[in-house]
Parts: sequence; C-alpha cells; structure tokens
Amino acid sequence: MKTTLRALAAFAALAFASPALAQGGPPGGGMGQMSPEQRLARQKEMLFRGITLSADQSAKADTLIMQGMRKQMEAMQAARSGGGDMASMREQMQKMNTERNDALKALLTSDADKAKFDENLKNMPQGRRGGRRAAEG
Repeated sequence: MKTTLRALAAFAALAFASPALAQGGPPGGGMGQMSPEQRLARQKEMLFRGITLSADQSAKADTLIMQGMRKQMEAMQAARSGGGDMASMREQMQKMNTERNDALKALLTSDADKAKFDENLKNMPQGRRGGRRAAEG
C-alpha cells in the first residue's frame, strides 16, 4: 500500500513539476516547492484542521486524496494530449474535487466534525490566484 502511494505521489510530483518549472514556479515558493508527501500532508491538514481522525480515518483520507490527485493528473494529461477544451477540463476537475471532498466528509462521524470540514473547505486557497473564497459565497 505504501509503495503504491509513493508511486502515485512520484507521478503527481512529476506532473506538477513540469508546468511549474516551465512557468518559473509560483511566486514566493508556495506549494510548488513541496514534495508530493508534503503536499498531501498540507492538503489533509487544511481539510481536517480542528478535527481529530482515527488511524483508520486518516489512512482512508490519504488514499482518497491520492486517488483524487491521480484522477486529476490523468484528466490533465488526456486534455493536453487531445487539445481538450479548458472549460470542459475545469468542469471535470471541479466534479472530481467535489466527489473526493464528499467522500472525505463521509469519513467523519459527528455533525460538528462535518461542519468544521465544510468550514475548512470554504477557507482553502482556490485556483491559481491562491486566494480564499469569500465567506458571503
């Protein structure tokens, strides 16, 4: 299992690194300088901030996050090679993110944890701007 996660993390790192290097990387460093393991840990920390996960929940969350990254990488590769429509690709990625986030939220047992997860999700950086969503929605 760990070997599979490491292989997926390495693939994700390569897929993220190539465009970042070509564009000079994000200003001020940001997540572009993180290893895949650090990126996974950071995403998980942001989503589950203030929520205590059991070992089983934590392992399942890691798997779901990695699967989500793999699906996104595959979709991006297919779109690039096929000259895909960016709007369509963006819509597909948003759908995958929503499905992944719903699956992560389903790991939680208490309503308080689910509410905290929703709050954390709303406060995560969005898109290339790295800004936060407005609380007003």
